[in-house]
Amino acid sequence: MDAPANVARVSNKAEFLQDSAAAELASPGDAGTARRRRWLPEGGLAVALGDASAPDWTRPAPNAAGYRRDALGAVVLTLVGLLSLALTESYAGVTDGAQRWWGYAIVGAVTIPLTWRRKHPVVVLIFTTVAFIGSAYINMMAIAQLSTQVAYFASVYAAVAWSRSREVAAIVVVMLALVIGTWLVIDLTISSSYSEYVEQLGNGTGPFDAVTAYAVYSILVHLAFFGGAVFAGRASWRSALRQDQIQEQADTIASQSQQLARRAVIEERLRIARELHDVVAHHVSAIGVQAGAARKILTRDTGLAEEALRTVEESSRQAVTETRQLLGVLREEGQEPSAFGTDGVGDLQRLVQDYADRGLSVTLGLAVDDDVDLARLPPALGLSVYRCVQESLANVLRHSTGRDVSVVLRTVDEHAFKILELEVLDRGRPREDTSGTGFGLIGLKERAQLHGGTCETGPRTPGPGWRVRSRFPLLDYGDAPGAAEDTAVPAARQHVPGASGVEGS
Repeated sequence: MDAPANVARVSNKAEFLQDSAAAELASPGDAGTARRRRWLPEGGLAVALGDASAPDWTRPAPNAAGYRRDALGAVVLTLVGLLSLALTESYAGVTDGAQRWWGYAIVGAVTIPLTWRRKHPVVVLIFTTVAFIGSAYINMMAIAQLSTQVAYFASVYAAVAWSRSREVAAIVVVMLALVIGTWLVIDLTISSSYSEYVEQLGNGTGPFDAVTAYAVYSILVHLAFFGGAVFAGRASWRSALRQDQIQEQADTIASQSQQLARRAVIEERLRIARELHDVVAHHVSAIGVQAGAARKILTRDTGLAEEALRTVEESSRQAVTETRQLLGVLREEGQEPSAFGTDGVGDLQRLVQDYADRGLSVTLGLAVDDDVDLARLPPALGLSVYRCVQESLANVLRHSTGRDVSVVLRTVDEHAFKILELEVLDRGRPREDTSGTGFGLIGLKERAQLHGGTCETGPRTPGPGWRVRSRFPLLDYGDAPGAAEDTAVPAARQHVPGASGVEGS
């Protein structure tokens, strides 16, 4: 017929496209993620600073413009800090020359490293912490400047927000808490700096002891300062994670949309190819057969030759008409697959008669259960059944030596639903003077797959002959639009001989 005897089944194109989309969307790193060494127990501070939904996520580093903004901000903050310290010393006058220059150096040591706060956040925090604590013993006025306080807050914030690993961020927070806590304990218990500072303030009038009150106040200020920096850094890191996840979802949706668009284009092209093949091919094949017959009998039987030429004329006109209808549908938007044709099961008798006029002896048999009304079939399913019969008869006309064809449409109970089974049989042998592309058989199987069915094609056993068997699941289709117009089905049932028992395979 249209392909060799052992024709392989065509794989479902939807599954193929889905597998292709999954392969394209798969990440190259999905094969295996290297396990990082865990320095802290899982579920602890590292998880609190991170997010359980993305334990291995790393925040992307800023671009060159971001680093330039960091450098500019550090320069501005340094200049403001130096000016602020100079103004304070000018009206307070509590430092000598050596302390003054040490104060300027400390301001620069705390503010200038902010240039690299997002590139090397942990190193910057360590450096600024040493400078910040050292300032308390060298030049207290330098550490009291607002610019210095802001710079150190920014370094703590950056260490939590921009550390490449949540474990590293957790270690930084723990170590910072230990260092600051130790510093406060030393100042409160060993050093006399707190008591000396309180004595300079004079006698207080509040309900608490002056040294104790100032110690508690200092602890609360440090907790608010460092806790605020840590929580702000954590919020920044999580915000970046959410933005990255949203962007990833948007990219995935865009990629899937492209896959769906490509799938829709492919399905549309396949549907157009099937319709062009079914609409044009059987008319052209009939024209070829009838024209060849007319040429052979032209001198011997002019009556038969004239009838053959009349068939050629009718087939060519039908081909042109149906092609124009198809092109008109293609130019309109929003057309469903069934819009490519209005033929259905009710038109099978006319189709059989059409091929009988071309030289085939076709027997149409219907063996359908009483509870199945073929007039209520969905238009798309009815068109697919019609096209399958049309293609099968066209193949017999083109590729078989036989002229007796049996077309049977029956219902079969299978599991919880019924199957509409179409079987087309002939007893001829393959003609040696024809060749096919195989597109017709592919179209048969694709039409069955569109409705969740299957199609089997191959030689009859025992032969000779060829068999096409298509199976369509009959779901709960209800009242199909235009079902009342398919009134030819009951008539076909009444006028077709042997409808109740037709030869099977």
